[in-house]
Amino acid sequence: MTNKLSPEIKEWVRSVVGSGTRLLTCRRLPGSTSATLYRLKLLRGGRLLTCVLRLFTLSEWLAIEPDIPEHEAAALEKVSAAGLPVPHLLGVDPRGAACGLPALLMTSLPGNVDLLPENIESWLRQQAEFLLRLHAIDPGDFAWDYRPYYRPADLSVPGWSSKPQLWKKAIGIVNSPSPTTPMRFIHRDYHPVNLLWRRGRLSGVVDWVNSCRGPAGVDVAWARHNLAAMYGPPMADRWLEVCKDVMGSTWDYDPFWDIQTLLEVLLGEPGVYEPWLDFGLTHLTEDLVTKRIEDYLASLLKT
Repeated sequence: MTNKLSPEIKEWVRSVVGSGTRLLTCRRLPGSTSATLYRLKLLRGGRLLTCVLRLFTLSEWLAIEPDIPEHEAAALEKVSAAGLPVPHLLGVDPRGAACGLPALLMTSLPGNVDLLPENIESWLRQQAEFLLRLHAIDPGDFAWDYRPYYRPADLSVPGWSSKPQLWKKAIGIVNSPSPTTPMRFIHRDYHPVNLLWRRGRLSGVVDWVNSCRGPAGVDVAWARHNLAAMYGPPMADRWLEVCKDVMGSTWDYDPFWDIQTLLEVLLGEPGVYEPWLDFGLTHLTEDLVTKRIEDYLASLLKT
């Protein structure tokens, strides 16, 4: 079905791909929480093309970061130029002049999200190997720099916590100066839902709207607290060991980044991220995720 898209959006897609393009099918993709994603099948000159259309439909996000479409477009161009398995940018309508709302069109990658892998060790190692390649890209003058999504001075101990003393200690840590570390090109939202797999191999990494210049430890840490919530703290610890082995001397581990990224859960209560359920982790509950997050924080503060 193609009637999910407005005539203006369909015409913009055709103009980007080329004259004579026919839109065959349009399917909304699961797993996106900050935008609306569609997989489009197109026919142009007898050739079948599959693309992904991102419509930036979250007005609250655009009000804070109106340059998000340009941000992702710049990131895709930078990372695809380095030969990494990421979507290629086809076109961007940054202010919605053609589509009625901001839009970005990119190629579709093969593979699917896999949250229940048969070979956990290979699954983790391939994720670390991708980060090694990503962080080797020269960030140069990329226009976006890392920052936490909160001001450390604004944090307070959460009322929902059964271990408030842990959060108080962690808040004190992130209010101290951050470690000095080289700036790398980072994904900034690196976690298993943004990874695609095909026949046991990592086939692509998506969702580059938050990428920036920043500490390599942020990508490792962001994946760690997601893994802790999804599978338990031992999985987060195993991921760390794999990263240390793969990255070697190119990266110095510092738990500061684990603590700083974990404290982003204080922007709301810990809960079950809906895409985890969409992709098979149906056993998760809010109570289980909250317990895992607090157990993980306790382990970090003992580091």
